[in-house]
Amino acid sequence: MKIRRWFPVLVTLALVLGIVAGCAPAGPVPTKPAEAPAAKEPIKIGGIGPLSPPGTPALGTEMMNAFKLRIDEINAAGGLLGRPLELVFEDSAGTPEKGTAAMEKLINKDKVIAVVGEGHSSALLAEMEVAHRSHVILIDVEAWSDKIRTRGYREVFAIPASNTLFNAKIAEFIQASGFKRPFLLAEDTDFGVEGIQLLGKALENLGITYESLVVDRTTKDFVPFLLQAQEFNPDILVVNVTGVGAYLIIKQAKELGLAPTANCALFSGVADMGYPELWETAGSAAQYVVWETAIHPKAQYTDLTQPFIDKYTKTYGRPPTYSGLQAYDAILVLEEAIKLAGSTDTDKLIEALEKVKVKGTRGIMSFPTEPGVYYHQADVPLLFLQYTEVGQTPDKCEIVFPVNLKTADLQKPPK
Repeated sequence: MKIRRWFPVLVTLALVLGIVAGCAPAGPVPTKPAEAPAAKEPIKIGGIGPLSPPGTPALGTEMMNAFKLRIDEINAAGGLLGRPLELVFEDSAGTPEKGTAAMEKLINKDKVIAVVGEGHSSALLAEMEVAHRSHVILIDVEAWSDKIRTRGYREVFAIPASNTLFNAKIAEFIQASGFKRPFLLAEDTDFGVEGIQLLGKALENLGITYESLVVDRTTKDFVPFLLQAQEFNPDILVVNVTGVGAYLIIKQAKELGLAPTANCALFSGVADMGYPELWETAGSAAQYVVWETAIHPKAQYTDLTQPFIDKYTKTYGRPPTYSGLQAYDAILVLEEAIKLAGSTDTDKLIEALEKVKVKGTRGIMSFPTEPGVYYHQADVPLLFLQYTEVGQTPDKCEIVFPVNLKTADLQKPPK
């Protein structure tokens, strides 16, 4: 009976206490900290090139540095499509095998939206197969093989000269300079072999007699080949060998009394001629060497040329060669395509690249779509320079060809 009597009272008391508690001021309520806005996923751009032998490490490093320079500028200005850019660079060693593996990694693991780079045609010819199969854009920075163009892959765009364009210019230089007996030495790569075929055909069309040899790019002793050249009694030795071999040939040719001499000039058509390593390896033998480039202080192509050269030199402690200009231009081209497409979708980027007209460090770039050797090939300026002093830097050279741009006549060593 007592329990029943008190039960209604307890219920009433509990209800009253509940109402009072509901009316009491609320104490501090823990709140979830506000989350920082998530960083936007970067747009990943792949870079590829030789950072180790048998490729040319100086070339790969220069391309990578130029890529970084423009990408840093883009990010400082807010990125693209509201996202930062990120460079993922892989070493190809200038070989098809390592180049293929590097491309596979960039595309399948790193998920890059496009790849820029390469300095050796044999490597890029393998890399472009991966790009084509994976439907990812590849912008060629310093590989010249005509096959890169004539395969007609929509994903592949070329910034540098093609072998056809380059060798036509060499033939013009030989004829304009009055040489009658050129001897051609080229490396056993697509770049070298194709170059001998094209240059040989151009010389034949001009009625100029020549002989040629293909050499192993990785050899260190070129004397047997140079002795064969010497038997031909050439008046110009044309050398298209990349890497350290480019320097060793010059050194050994000079030691043999072949070239460069008063009787035989020496021309080299590779980017390696613009690096300080030329003097470190070849020494005084490189004096009077003639070489091809697309850059010179007296050839200011656009208002971007000198600012890039100055900034690259200040940032990396050495001036760029034309390969640096081409690498910087490759990012400018891709940047413009992304803006025009408003997307990183491959098909939209290809469509944009086929429409762009981009001002670069070497002029206005666009990419023709007609099949053949000029398919997706940007227009490229070419200059022939000559070293006339030991240890000379490229900017101190004189332009000896083409005739309309030359600043001095070709010089020969004293007898």
